[in-house]
Amino acid sequence: MSDWPDDKIRSTALRYITKHLMDISTWRATTVGVLHPGLGSSVELQPGESPIVSCFHSAASWYVLSTRRILATCKNQKVDAGVLEVTSQDFSDFKGHGGSASEVMNLKLAGGQIAYLEFETGKASMAPIYFFRYWEIKYPILGKLRP
Repeated sequence: MSDWPDDKIRSTALRYITKHLMDISTWRATTVGVLHPGLGSSVELQPGESPIVSCFHSAASWYVLSTRRILATCKNQKVDAGVLEVTSQDFSDFKGHGGSASEVMNLKLAGGQIAYLEFETGKASMAPIYFFRYWEIKYPILGKLRP
């Protein structure tokens, strides 16, 4: 994917996502713009690919939302899907009203498969939510956006 616009996607996505974020210092499991330190060497990005949002709960439950792909492990399922394959998302109780510090989002992929990703609820949930909104709202007009 040498012609994939990773740099422009990274700059425009981070600008779009970060303007919606609050109290980042209180987040326990989610990072923006870098791989979560807990991921260590368990994630291999492709040349030019950059992390946008990542979350680490345990070796059995983590995700990386990158400039190209969704990488994750959750519910004994490994996910490696192109971000453009995602056709819908369901974030369930993203505010954490049920008292849970995390929930599981369901991503429906183009082939009909469902991918599961555990995410941090509360203010940190805005990072993955706005990541997917970026692909729906901003990516279609990427050519008009300034890096």
